[in-house]
Amino acid sequence: RRARRARPGGGPGGGRGGGGFRSAGEDVRYQLSVDFLEAATGTRKRVTTADGKNLDIAIPEGLHDGQTLRLKGQGRPGPRGGQPGDAYVEISVREHPLFKRDGNVIHAEVPITLKEALAGAKVPVPTIHGSVSLNVPKHSNSGTRLRLKGKGIKGADQYVTLTVKLPDKPDQELVDAVTEWEDKHPYDPRQGKEGWR
Repeated sequence: RRARRARPGGGPGGGRGGGGFRSAGEDVRYQLSVDFLEAATGTRKRVTTADGKNLDIAIPEGLHDGQTLRLKGQGRPGPRGGQPGDAYVEISVREHPLFKRDGNVIHAEVPITLKEALAGAKVPVPTIHGSVSLNVPKHSNSGTRLRLKGKGIKGADQYVTLTVKLPDKPDQELVDAVTEWEDKHPYDPRQGKEGWR
């Protein structure tokens, strides 16, 4: 950091009649962990440093894991009245159990029932901005991907991948019904898949 030149007339020790310099204070570095949603949508955080100083930190929308924020003038005081240094805060973003991020695009897997997949339905889907209603088309399957326009970060999209979920313990009625249907309408989901013989 370039030293700041003193006013004319200062002595070597900073007093009258000499030429001294007032150097800036040292920079300091901190680490801060934030939630996925806080980094995605932006927020403000107040942290207390080891020396008892409170720092108000603006987390901008779309902040990435590992990004460093600069807080000008929040470092250590400069000697002999020099300007204070800066504070640098490295951000660690915690993972989310549902959302994954690719740039500003959000991805999420959403489970649906067998009936919802076959007959279609409207199901609630979380986004980083809150829950919305998603129209599941008829004859959807696991792996079907649907777009929620503008529901990502900074106006980007969110993509939802559907996963057909059977009951944890299917009863015999469901087993018999599906078995009877498949006996009349046999099909092989692996046919034509690369790597299957």
